[in-house]
Amino acid sequence: MKRKRIAIELGMMLILFCGGCGAKTENIQFPPSDEQVQSAENPHIEEVSDLEEKSETESIQDELAKVEVKSCEYENADWGSMGQQEMNQLTAQWYQLWDDELNSLWSRLSDELDAETKAIVLEEQRAWIQRKEENVKGAGAAASGGSLQPQLENSTAEEMTRARAYILAGYLADVRKESFTIPPEIQESIDLADPSLDDVFQKFEGQWIFDEERGACVGVERTETCAYGVEGSNWTVWVTGGDIMSDLDVYGYTGNSIIFQIAQVGYDAFYELSFNMANAIEFAYGTSLDAMDDVIVCDWKSKYIK
Repeated sequence: MKRKRIAIELGMMLILFCGGCGAKTENIQFPPSDEQVQSAENPHIEEVSDLEEKSETESIQDELAKVEVKSCEYENADWGSMGQQEMNQLTAQWYQLWDDELNSLWSRLSDELDAETKAIVLEEQRAWIQRKEENVKGAGAAASGGSLQPQLENSTAEEMTRARAYILAGYLADVRKESFTIPPEIQESIDLADPSLDDVFQKFEGQWIFDEERGACVGVERTETCAYGVEGSNWTVWVTGGDIMSDLDVYGYTGNSIIFQIAQVGYDAFYELSFNMANAIEFAYGTSLDAMDDVIVCDWKSKYIK
């Protein structure tokens, strides 16, 4: 199934016109889904109740296939007929579908893993939780606190939780000596849903000229090779005649944008590095997430990579 990424596409259209998991596992704190959206019935999708009980004889492969069928019902819902509140509620339910499956998989995995492997997977899960929180926060920031924000956050949470569910399902299948494969079209959407911060920085790596006459650039470089490298960081971002920041200052990110927050005397400064529709990069600045209106546009053709 080819993912449409409906929420993001619809979301950005609305912006143009309108101007965490509750884990039941030890020491794991998922971003709570009930803080992002209202829990309400929606006539477009029937409630899911059969995920609570897993058949003892059902394979992990068949289990995930059933959840995927239900997920497709959400994806193919009549989104065009809905108002914003309905879309917020439906994306919340869609996220909850995968959140419930993730928690179920983790519960069984925790019981069946040996102690050494469980410790490794636990650390991996904690890292994923942090990455998810950053992605959800970055997605929501695009709406600047508007009515679209829950939809953007829920959609990102759903995509990432779905991707993680497949990873945990593979682990559980391995423990049980079951065969488990991810169809190529699903693997493609999973890869898109859960980029690492390092992956996103790599998309921006280079020196992007915004004033060719004076050679002014926005530079995105690995700290180890950057003349202005920020100590203790992996990536450094600098602007000719302007500020320097790093991955240590990241507030949130998505697959195509990174938001930075830097404490100044008496206020916080926010910056956003993103791609525009012309595949040029934009570097925006402001004193709040909804007021980053000081924008530098860099020509894609002037990109220089070392």
